[in-house]
Amino acid sequence: MTRMAVAGLIVAAVLLSGVPSSYAGPRRGPEVDFFIGIGPTYGYVPPPYYVYPPPYYAYPPPPVVYSAPVVLPSPVYVTAPPPAVPAYWYFCPSYGAYYPTVSACPQPWVPVPAR
Repeated sequence: MTRMAVAGLIVAAVLLSGVPSSYAGPRRGPEVDFFIGIGPTYGYVPPPYYVYPPPYYAYPPPPVVYSAPVVLPSPVYVTAPPPAVPAYWYFCPSYGAYYPTVSACPQPWVPVPAR
């Protein structure tokens, strides 16, 4: 059984030695390659016929910056005071006294401008 296993390993090694290595892009420094097998070998695999363009990255739009809102003070509404009523004292000629002292007068009240 060991002869069969050794023979299988030898056959696999011979078959795998003819498989070329895959293309992994440009070289990035000095490398040491070695080849065990029969036939020609190439240091680089030729690039494919069509080279795809570089990918397009859609960048998000720049942020929108808003200025701080202008806060105006609310308007203050001031109502005009009612028109000044001329101050009068009311005089009762029949009693010879003014209104707060006399509550009723048989004659019409006489308005007297206040001082």
